[in-house]
Amino acid sequence: MAALELLPAEPSDLAGILRDSDQRSMLLNRVAGPHGSPLTRYLCENIAPERVDAWWKELETLCERKAVRTTLVGTSAYPQRLAECWDAPPVLFTSGSAAEGAHVAIVGSRAASPDIVEDARTLAADLASVGVTIVSGLAAGIDTAAHDGALAGHGTTVAVMGTGIETVYPEQNTELAERIVESGMLVSQFAPRAPRTSTTFLKRNCVIAGMSDVSVIMDGRTRSGSRHELEQAINYGRTALMWAPALAQEDWAKDFSDRGLATFVSSVAEVRRALTGIG
Repeated sequence: MAALELLPAEPSDLAGILRDSDQRSMLLNRVAGPHGSPLTRYLCENIAPERVDAWWKELETLCERKAVRTTLVGTSAYPQRLAECWDAPPVLFTSGSAAEGAHVAIVGSRAASPDIVEDARTLAADLASVGVTIVSGLAAGIDTAAHDGALAGHGTTVAVMGTGIETVYPEQNTELAERIVESGMLVSQFAPRAPRTSTTFLKRNCVIAGMSDVSVIMDGRTRSGSRHELEQAINYGRTALMWAPALAQEDWAKDFSDRGLATFVSSVAEVRRALTGIG
């Protein structure tokens, strides 16, 4: 965490260090050997001991109080699907646990129509009932319906947060977050008490896509977080699906379909078929 405060550019630069066991060891010991990269040497030489001490105290308190775990990319505890992504966050904070097997992202807008919200809930419940883990973003609207549906289907769901793990947004989903931890997992790439910003939800979308085998976009406009998540799934080589009842008339969605980047679906059966061989 102290290293993140010093990075000159993107968190993926730190992830590159952590993926290399030798570089990671140098950083954690704050002693760069002769084979240390320029960034590793820079961090080792400039990390302030008092910042390390401050983070130790904060994280120890957090882990004791809320049973939160910290996970570094490049270690076996880090989610495997996400670790495959070049821009995987260097550090994750998690609470609860995720199941093995297929993971499907179900995302959409906060202002989706009641019919599409109910479609998302039904889809999540059906998939969760057969052991598929539902991944979404804990936002209002479609995300909330996806998590609720997964829990109603007595399955597992993962909520990827656009805030720190101690800062549930929207606040009315606090009780939902508590229920998710009982049979699933909360995930955040941000400092524990970090607030939402204009970019945190976009970064969260990358983690949603990275943790999923298949992404189902329930609705979304040309400039929307839903479309951004779908684009990330495509960039990661994952299966990208678009809910036809809401998106069949959207020009951007038709363009994705015409170019073979994503496929329209309109039933649970079609989503299940997309999962064939995954798990």
